[in-house]
Amino acid sequence: MSRRKFVPHILASVVLISPAIAGAKDIRITPEQIRHLNIQIETAQQANMETVAILPGTVVPPLNSRLVAAAPFAGTVTQVHVLPGQHVAKGMPLITVSSRDLLDVQGQLAQSEAELQAADAIARRRRSLADKNFQNPTLADEAEAQVAKVRAVLDQHKRATALNGIITQADGQYAIPAPADGNIAETLVTPGEKVDAMAGVVTIDTSNELWVQVQVPVDVIPFVKPNDIVRIADGPTGRVVSVGGSLERITRSAVMYAAIPANSNLLPGQIVSVSVLRPTVTGSVNVPASAVVRLGDQPTVFVRSQTGFKLVPVQLRGKSPSTATISGPLSRDAQVAASGLPQLERLSAGE
Repeated sequence: MSRRKFVPHILASVVLISPAIAGAKDIRITPEQIRHLNIQIETAQQANMETVAILPGTVVPPLNSRLVAAAPFAGTVTQVHVLPGQHVAKGMPLITVSSRDLLDVQGQLAQSEAELQAADAIARRRRSLADKNFQNPTLADEAEAQVAKVRAVLDQHKRATALNGIITQADGQYAIPAPADGNIAETLVTPGEKVDAMAGVVTIDTSNELWVQVQVPVDVIPFVKPNDIVRIADGPTGRVVSVGGSLERITRSAVMYAAIPANSNLLPGQIVSVSVLRPTVTGSVNVPASAVVRLGDQPTVFVRSQTGFKLVPVQLRGKSPSTATISGPLSRDAQVAASGLPQLERLSAGE
């Protein structure tokens, strides 16, 4: 007696029809027997897409729309102005830090400003004397070079105190502003915590769009390409953004990213089931996944006939938990058995 086997969630290969199926006869069964055996009949639907694979995925924010605000000077966090989920505008203060390093740079900045004034005065005086032939012009050139040197040091200190657009105070405190409009995804520090120079303190999502990160097995990679359609189980439909061209060392799979709509009621970090779809061949139909059974090595469906059912071998092109896409010698509106298949199998075997 034929036995049921599980159908994988990737593209099925074309196989030969087994002799048992090729020589099988129609199954004669009355409508009353169909009701008695609880055999549910469903109509095949025209198919435009087929399932390439069903894979687990993790919802993530788009990598190119997440920003991290960093602390340019080491110090101690004195105040946190924002909370996760809060919307912020560009320039809004996020974190206030008290920094000895900033205080030192501010002191060096003031010293450089004073040195520049002195060097500039000396250079102007020597240039005036050189123009009147009271002094060697070389001395005036050296003084002007010293002015340029001090000015370069001053500009460096100014850039340091303005790094990342920070808002500085005279007492060594500074506030880190939001680099762009967006929503706070995470605050990485708390008041009283020490931070290192250039450490990230706040993460901001600048887009409401979401992505799904999926590990794609090596045997599925050839069937997936950018712009392919993906469908989240009990969720929205999206499109493939990219598929990695190399395998990760640990998982031995490639990373795929797919974009999904922002209003999908999904949250970053959520685990979802992702169906990867692609256009199917002309003449394919969708039937309930339970309607396809393997007899021998051949995917088969039981198609309703005038006297009962007949076995029809098909090619299984793709399968999801609820739907199977098949092609073969059956019409688009064919009626197939979606339940009671074990009973029909026994009847086909003459039991």
